[in-house]
Amino acid sequence: MKLLLFECRKHFLKKSIVIAILLFSVLNVVKIYSVYNQTSLLSKSTGSDWNDLYWEMYEDFGGTITKEKIDKLMSIYGPLEKQTADKTVSTAIDNPNTYTGNIYSDTYFFKWNFVNPMEYDYMYRSYANDVVNAAKENMTFFESLGNQYEYKKNAAIADRYTGRMISDFSYIEMYENYFHYDFSAFLVILICMYVLINVFVSEKETEMDVLLLTTKAGGNKTIVAKIMTSAIFVCIVCFWFWLIDFAAFAMIYGSLEGTFSPIYAIENFMNSSIGISLGEYAVLSSLLKTAGILVLSLVFLLISIPFKNVLFPFVLSLITIFGFIYFQELYMGSGRILLKILNPYVLVVNRELFRKTEFVNFFGYPVISYVPAILFAVTWGTLCILSIVLLNRKNTVNRKGVRERVTINL
Repeated sequence: MKLLLFECRKHFLKKSIVIAILLFSVLNVVKIYSVYNQTSLLSKSTGSDWNDLYWEMYEDFGGTITKEKIDKLMSIYGPLEKQTADKTVSTAIDNPNTYTGNIYSDTYFFKWNFVNPMEYDYMYRSYANDVVNAAKENMTFFESLGNQYEYKKNAAIADRYTGRMISDFSYIEMYENYFHYDFSAFLVILICMYVLINVFVSEKETEMDVLLLTTKAGGNKTIVAKIMTSAIFVCIVCFWFWLIDFAAFAMIYGSLEGTFSPIYAIENFMNSSIGISLGEYAVLSSLLKTAGILVLSLVFLLISIPFKNVLFPFVLSLITIFGFIYFQELYMGSGRILLKILNPYVLVVNRELFRKTEFVNFFGYPVISYVPAILFAVTWGTLCILSIVLLNRKNTVNRKGVRERVTINL
């Protein structure tokens, strides 16, 4: 415990690191606000002040979807759609008989904010039933061919989609943008890269790594302590930024509505492999992002082992992380699922694991893609830890031997 505390004070409790984290935190909040201005239909930057009107209408149309609510909504939207169909109606912006001052603006307001999303919610049950029926037909077909793998895969799909429905209409714009926000993860990676590269390099610059071998807690104990304190630092930084992300999105978008809606209430997740709520996925995503960054941090530590200054390992770490990002973008959405899940960066942008239902053929048995992705990440992490211990021990012993021979010759 004393060794862990010593390593924490030595490498992580520095004013420069705290200042960097605080500055990046402010930058993160500014970026989230810019995302709101660019993407939210309720943002004033869109040129329409729909926020107050939206929440007034939400009182009528939010919650459980009923025939009465649908009829009421269409009684408003139907005439608007007819009047604007030929684009000859007045474009006056101060029409007192409209909700927003302009009939075209009224049409877009109800279409984008209520009609389209409510139609998606209402029709999703039918869509899920179609997927189940198609999967069952495929099961019959592949069973007749004796193709057990495809039979089992379609059976798993049918099981996952059975009973799916979206019974409530909720404001999910906040969660939709929150789940597609990656800027904070990149900031965390930069911080971890900057800090962790010094963990082993700093002692080589002063040749303290050789001296540590003569101490009671030297050698492997010190290496393990460095890895453990690095992991603790990474977890603290990750959860700090994930907390900022969630709090900033909630405050800037002004709502946590939709927390208990199923994840497939977001249209980009309509084929999701899981059926948990948006709130539950927010927690799961944060944990997986942390796990992914932990693995990347171990890669940074491993890269730094052979070097005596921070410049080269920092450049190599940058190249490595951009390589991970490049290959993630290259195989994102492709059918080459195995190549996608081999990349530990896929845990950082884990929506790619959950927004579609994809399987990996594991000796003839279909395994949902996020399971091997997690196992591959654990393998990456384990190999990195073993390599760090072995390489650091070997390099230190070699340097100690060279130094002893030089001393004897002198």
